[in-house]
Amino acid sequence: MALNDTALVTLVQAKNYLRVDAAASLHIDAEYVETGNGTNKIFTLANTPIEGSLKLYVENALQTETTHFAISEATITFVTAPVNGKIVTASYDRVWEAGDDPFESYDDELLERLINAATKKAEDYTGRVFVPRAITETHIGDSTQMLKLYKQPVVDVTSVSVGGVALTSWSERLSIGRIYHLVVWPLDYEIEVVYQAGYGADRDAAQLLVPDAVAAVLLIVADLYENRGDKVDSINITGLGSTSYKLPSRAAELLNPMRTNLV
Repeated sequence: MALNDTALVTLVQAKNYLRVDAAASLHIDAEYVETGNGTNKIFTLANTPIEGSLKLYVENALQTETTHFAISEATITFVTAPVNGKIVTASYDRVWEAGDDPFESYDDELLERLINAATKKAEDYTGRVFVPRAITETHIGDSTQMLKLYKQPVVDVTSVSVGGVALTSWSERLSIGRIYHLVVWPLDYEIEVVYQAGYGADRDAAQLLVPDAVAAVLLIVADLYENRGDKVDSINITGLGSTSYKLPSRAAELLNPMRTNLV
């Protein structure tokens, strides 16, 4: 899963914020090395392991250095050639090499998922959209003239349909995210609205316009990255009240002024 176009921060920004040391995070979880043929004793790893980090397996059986094999840089020499058809695999931390991308690490995919999740969490908490995009949402008519859109800030209403039929005329107050039927919205009819919401023209512009949201998303990413296990939503302490852990407290503090009346 790659970083969404709607993510408020980039992978590089998140890694700089977390101070992720790419050299320390270059871990090979499972590398297929080769399949034994009963004769060959020499195998080559894709990278040079950091000393002491190598775990070498023959058909899932852990091998012991000096007893079963010797290693020199990326070259493995078995004492006894692996049996024909037995698969050799390895896991290890690899040596940082000149020319490696300083922002590359094996946590990239995880961080991209966390950035996507943190952006959505911040948007859901505030009732806003940060990076501009088109939104399609459905409402049910309630015999009133006013309809509140779910996300702000609304930039433009593209289309409205009632019961599958396009509505050709309506009025709107984009500053508060509301549209109005010229008569009333038909009771229990499905109303589909397509509209544009968000800040600026793209992510870069949005970051300049909502810096507190950027800081909050980075705080949420850090919380998700550093606390990967489950945790309680809230705790009650007699005499002190209740504390919520659904969002990092500083992130909530930054986002609270942005919350709309729909959340």
